[in-house]
Amino acid sequence: MAFRDFGWVAERTNVWDGLGLLSYAMAFALVETIGVFLIVVLLGFLVPSGWGADKRLALLGILFLIVSLWAILGQMYSLFGYPVPRWAVQFLVWTHHPLRMLWGGVFALATVSAVLPALLIIKREKVKGMIIETFDRISLLSSIYVFFDLVGIVIIAIRNLQL
Repeated sequence: MAFRDFGWVAERTNVWDGLGLLSYAMAFALVETIGVFLIVVLLGFLVPSGWGADKRLALLGILFLIVSLWAILGQMYSLFGYPVPRWAVQFLVWTHHPLRMLWGGVFALATVSAVLPALLIIKREKVKGMIIETFDRISLLSSIYVFFDLVGIVIIAIRNLQL
């Protein structure tokens, strides 16, 4: 989303301000990622220590990816400006407890989307292997992303030290 704003910020002021905007967005994303990572690490203490390291890594990693995918879907929904479907609004009004229904629906969707992959990883070695292989492929992309995060932090430091 920051790339959408880069153009008009750079036009309105200059490219350096546009880079500052991108840098702050990257730094914020890094802080979010570290926060979710810490939550996953805490959840890791609940995973039985008798399981192998691969199984624990696959389970916690897939939970991290599911949370990330839900966040991406939420951002895309708001980015494209889709309205809530009329039938959903009418249903929520009909129930007389719209917040309970919304939170219940979100909880049910999140639970199913987390429990099904977790069960597959626990029960099937082939699924666990595919997940570990996927993480190996994602690790290169993640290291590039961390590099850009560090560049963004350096840009923020330079911008804040300038007079």
